Amino acid sequence: GGERHTGERDVDLADAAHTSELASGRFTGRQSGERLLKNLTRRWQVGEISNLQYLMHLNTLAGRSYNDFTQYPVFPWVLRDYTSPWLDLSSPSSFRDLSKPMGAQDDARAAEYRKRFVNWLDPDPD
Repeated sequence: GGERHTGERDVDLADAAHTSELASGRFTGRQSGERLLKNLTRRWQVGEISNLQYLMHLNTLAGRSYNDFTQYPVFPWVLRDYTSPWLDLSSPSSFRDLSKPMGAQDDARAAEYRKRFVNWLDPDPD
């Protein structure tokens, strides 16, 4: 990538050298981080990078690392079907409803969590 008038370089996410610089914290400035995130999101939206690459870069930008168990990378839980011998990726029933939290994915779980919420006693009501 080229130099910007601010003195910051563009980061080519397809270039292993640039991504290793990112992972090492070289691009940690607010302005660089914001520009990098916009570039990253745009590349993901147009299909230039995969979902996995996008999530890995987001985790790196968030300071997550495989070197620290307390800051291990996170990935969304998107699958629902763990029992079929074959996973049909074209079927919506294979995926969880991302508009609902994990505790409300089915009616029984949602009812249990509602019951817990209604019956919850605040240990410090003040």
